[in-house]
Amino acid sequence: MWELLRKRQQYQQVRKPKVADCGMDRCCSDGSSEKQTSLSTPVITIDSVRERFKLSPNPRRHSLQPAAQLTAAPGVKLDPKTINGDVCLLTDSPYRILRAAESGNVEDFGRLYLAEPGRLGVRDSRGRAAAHQAAARNKLNILQFIAAHGGDLNIKDHVGNTPLHVAVENESIDVVDYLLQSNVDTSILNDKKQAPVHLVTELNKVSVLEVMSKYKDCIDILQGGEHGRTALHLAAIYDHEECARILIREFGACPRRPCNNGYYPIHEAAKNASSRTMEVFLQWGESRGCTREEMISFYDSEGNVPLHSAVHGGDIKAVELCLKSGAKISTQQHDLSTPVHLACAQGATDIVKLMFSMQPSEKMQCLASCDVQKMTPLHCAAMFDHPEIVEYLVSEGADINPLDKERRSPLLLASSRAGWRTVQTLIRLGANIHLKDVNSRNVLHLVVMNGGRLEEFADQVIKAQSKVSLLQLLNEKDKTGCSPLHYASREGHIRSLENLIRLGACINLKNNNNESPLHFAARYGRYNTVRQLLDSEKGSFIINESDGEGLTPLHIASQQGHTRVVQLLLNRGALLHRDHNGRNPLHLAAMSGYTQTMELLHSVHSHLLDQVDKDGNTALHLATMDNKPNAVALLLSMNCKLLYNCHDMSAIDYAIYYKFPEAALAMVTHEERAQEVMALKSDKHPCVTLALIASMPKVFEAVQDKCITKANCKKDSKSFYIKYSFSCLQCPAMYAQVDQRTGEALIISKAIPLPALNIKYSFHAYQSSKDSVELQRKQMNDPHWRLPPLCVVNAMVAHGRVELLAHPLSQKYLQMKWNSYGKYFHLANLLLYCIFLAFVTIFAAQIMDDSPVNATDTKYANSTNNGCQRVDSQEPAKCGNLPVRYTCAIIIITYIALNSLREVLQLYQQRWHYLLDPINLVSWLLYISSVIMIVPVFVDQLNELQLSCASITVFLSWFNLLLYLQRFDQVGIYVVMFLEILQTLIKVLIVFSILIIAFGLAFYILLSRGGHLSFSNVPISLIRTFSMMLGEIDFLGTYVEPYYENIPKVKTTLPYPIPAFLILGLFMVLMPILLMNLLIGLAVGDIESVRRNAQLKRLAMQVVLHTELERKLPQFLLEKVDKMELIEFPNDTKCKLGFLDTLLRKWFWNPFSDDGLEMVLDSSDDYVSEELVKQKRRLKEISSALETQQLLLRLIVQKMEIKTEADDVDEGVSPNEIRPLLGVANKWTSPRVRKKLRSTLSFTKSQTT
Repeated sequence: MWELLRKRQQYQQVRKPKVADCGMDRCCSDGSSEKQTSLSTPVITIDSVRERFKLSPNPRRHSLQPAAQLTAAPGVKLDPKTINGDVCLLTDSPYRILRAAESGNVEDFGRLYLAEPGRLGVRDSRGRAAAHQAAARNKLNILQFIAAHGGDLNIKDHVGNTPLHVAVENESIDVVDYLLQSNVDTSILNDKKQAPVHLVTELNKVSVLEVMSKYKDCIDILQGGEHGRTALHLAAIYDHEECARILIREFGACPRRPCNNGYYPIHEAAKNASSRTMEVFLQWGESRGCTREEMISFYDSEGNVPLHSAVHGGDIKAVELCLKSGAKISTQQHDLSTPVHLACAQGATDIVKLMFSMQPSEKMQCLASCDVQKMTPLHCAAMFDHPEIVEYLVSEGADINPLDKERRSPLLLASSRAGWRTVQTLIRLGANIHLKDVNSRNVLHLVVMNGGRLEEFADQVIKAQSKVSLLQLLNEKDKTGCSPLHYASREGHIRSLENLIRLGACINLKNNNNESPLHFAARYGRYNTVRQLLDSEKGSFIINESDGEGLTPLHIASQQGHTRVVQLLLNRGALLHRDHNGRNPLHLAAMSGYTQTMELLHSVHSHLLDQVDKDGNTALHLATMDNKPNAVALLLSMNCKLLYNCHDMSAIDYAIYYKFPEAALAMVTHEERAQEVMALKSDKHPCVTLALIASMPKVFEAVQDKCITKANCKKDSKSFYIKYSFSCLQCPAMYAQVDQRTGEALIISKAIPLPALNIKYSFHAYQSSKDSVELQRKQMNDPHWRLPPLCVVNAMVAHGRVELLAHPLSQKYLQMKWNSYGKYFHLANLLLYCIFLAFVTIFAAQIMDDSPVNATDTKYANSTNNGCQRVDSQEPAKCGNLPVRYTCAIIIITYIALNSLREVLQLYQQRWHYLLDPINLVSWLLYISSVIMIVPVFVDQLNELQLSCASITVFLSWFNLLLYLQRFDQVGIYVVMFLEILQTLIKVLIVFSILIIAFGLAFYILLSRGGHLSFSNVPISLIRTFSMMLGEIDFLGTYVEPYYENIPKVKTTLPYPIPAFLILGLFMVLMPILLMNLLIGLAVGDIESVRRNAQLKRLAMQVVLHTELERKLPQFLLEKVDKMELIEFPNDTKCKLGFLDTLLRKWFWNPFSDDGLEMVLDSSDDYVSEELVKQKRRLKEISSALETQQLLLRLIVQKMEIKTEADDVDEGVSPNEIRPLLGVANKWTSPRVRKKLRSTLSFTKSQTT
């Protein structure tokens, strides 16, 4: 007792909500079907329920259930933190109202409702509210209470059912009557697209339907549910004849309303064998004056009558009912098929016999009727292999040899569909075996093509007809000229081939393409078929027969890569003929890229390797033109000759022309023959290296990668070295010639011993190029001709190949040039220029000492200084003859003379390109101003022109020093940026000079009459306007003070103040703000672009530097300092930098960074490629092991005399797999490649003609 009081006090004191379990499955003690499940509905706490429902705690009635299973009405939320396992009383449960609705206790229900009206929305686990529970239990008083208090009688549960749905489902007649009387919505569809009238019909609730008929005015009987089916459709589907009667009689439902699929109720009844409902529909028709024949002749959307639907359903009773109702078995649907066609196709013998027995007058018409494919019922039965129906139809008088649209008889159709039982039945019944279809194929063609057992077919033909008839079929040809033996060879049906040969089929028959069965077997890789054909009597006579293109079986097998067939043909003595294009089997195997076949052919007949076709193409040419890199690599490994075809093109020329990177990569990166390939040249591509740089830079990048080799040891070892070979960066014409007769590269050099430990020098390329250079000089009749220097790297610069210039090999090559001679000549040039700059500066300072100081009345002051005589303003100053000035002048004039000769030579060489370079203009201005500056030393007079030229000379000479520094890496990049920004600035100022002129003229007009000296004339006004752009507006002195005229000591005025201030404001907005910010933005953008292209610009400058030097340096000097190979030891600290290199690295940094070395040391790509090679090798091993196991299993099965279907089918490929490869046009799938193919074909034809 005290415990109960204590709990009651706790309930009254607690303010925070707590969770309770008040599920209906635990509150209802009568075992009701409402079970509480775990749903996503919100859960309420005890105190929240008590506060909302205004209930007082009752410690005498409580439930001891866990608190995590309570669900509440919508809108009531649960705080998960309050789930602490407390309990609630039964009277506190929100589900008590559902219990009251089930029991029909209206007093309890009313009390609960009045305590909290929101309890009408409380739902159980299925989403059913109190209205659903009352409707399910037929508690009319509860629903009346709900309706009286404004409750929703159309409320839906989780599956969309309203209380009316629930009442119909539970056959609560009183509730149904009340709900319909209350005008509830009867058109609501649940999740199954069912209205109450659909549900009552499907469940066959006749009594409920009778009640609903009283309120037929509020029910839409034509409402469609799923697929637009009405209640009458459902009655027909489920064969509920009473419901159908009520719907028709009471509701006025019309059986002539189709669903969305176009089916009438009578079609649904016939399809589902609802014979009783069908009778109801027929009776309705008769009552409306419609005969049964008319009712049974309704067409659906596909043209089916009910009899068609009944045959589809397969119910013989429905068919019988349709027939008794007057349905005609000769009625055709839209595809002209009759019910007899459908029954024969389904194999429904009983239905066919029933239709013929009930309507014998229609029998012959049906047997002779044809559908849209001109097929008779016998065709339909034969097509689906129903021999019983076939035999029955023939016995009933059907024509056994009718032809369909494709001229196929039932026998031919059954053969094409592999209906062997029907084939035997038709032959036994006397079908004509000599008929042919539209492709001129007889029954034997079709039996062989579809894998029929030829021995059984032959026995049946001989037994039913004669052996002569069978022999007549053996060698007949179809439209393509193929005999049954051709198809047996193509499909690989070994057993059929054996039987055909045994029966006497001719093995050397040719089709329209002049192909024999052996050609077919070789094309599709039928090894056992080829062996059987060769083992026949005439096998030795057909082994070397050619087809229409001159291809022998060996050609075809090689072209398709069937190595076992090629081996078999070679062992049987196949000759190496050529086709009509002059190609041997190795050519065709190379074109298709089958390396194993190529190795087999080469191992037997090695002389095939360098044979050419009619166009002079070798196997290497053909493999390249078809982009077969594996075949190309194999041919090069076989030491094939690098010949030229009739159009003077090599294999690498075709790879470059077609832009086949795979084939080109296989050639130029070959382990042994790459150097020979790179040495090839033709009229189309005189230099392979330059062509690769222009067309396929990625391929040349792989060539560069191949020229870098690393020692096979640890990377941190002192003996680890990196070898750079610069052979690919030298023009091949310099060191290699190709023998036009043999196609082999001449061996033009010998190895030179290593002269040093850390660096390996090899001069064989340049030493061996003397003969080729002399030959070129004789051809050009120029004894001083030299090859253009650095052709390869200059091509990289011309085509913008940054990735090639940034490659470690290219960087190391330029670094070698820099270390060999570049840094010495460049620093010497820089040193000479610094000397020239020092003398120019000294000379300018000396002549400034002789110039007079400024005076007010004269241009030169009357004073003497350093031996120069003073003169007045009318005479120029006299300049003394000092030794320092003479020395400076002589050195300056000597330097200018030498550089002028160089500039004239460059002008002669570069022509218009020289004039387009602004740097050359700067140099000429420097030279001219320098000459004018030093004239006073020799004429002993000094005037204004010399002083002006001196200022220009000093400025340009120091500016030219800035240009000299751009070849250095760290400081040079800033010079490059400066020049780029200067170029952009000049372009922008040229455009916006219009604004400067506009504002300058405006200010001149407004301020020139006010005494402003800076705007006194137009040129001065323009200059002043330009300076105002930089912020020097002088607003106070130019505008404000003249505006106030009473200010003393102000001599200027502002004649037009208002226009002046307006123009000034517009100027401030447009020029200092807008234009200057635009210039800054362009400058920043250009700096970013310069930084992105800094690598290319830096390397390009190095290329230009070395190119100019090599063009000027003598050949013997280059031969002494240049190198073809370089070996570096990155971990060896013995090689220290010299003083000069240390100084350059400290002040200017090295022009070449160590990024290339890091790229070389990074071998992640090498590791991946090695792993890929290993995986490919493993896959090949697995494939060969599987083939061996398959062969062993086949031998075991044969030894055990186990007959399987696999024994009848030969190995090889299917025709569908090889068909796209038969045509030449199909091979070129890319439109771009097709276009190139057409162009090269036209090129070939033009060369031929």
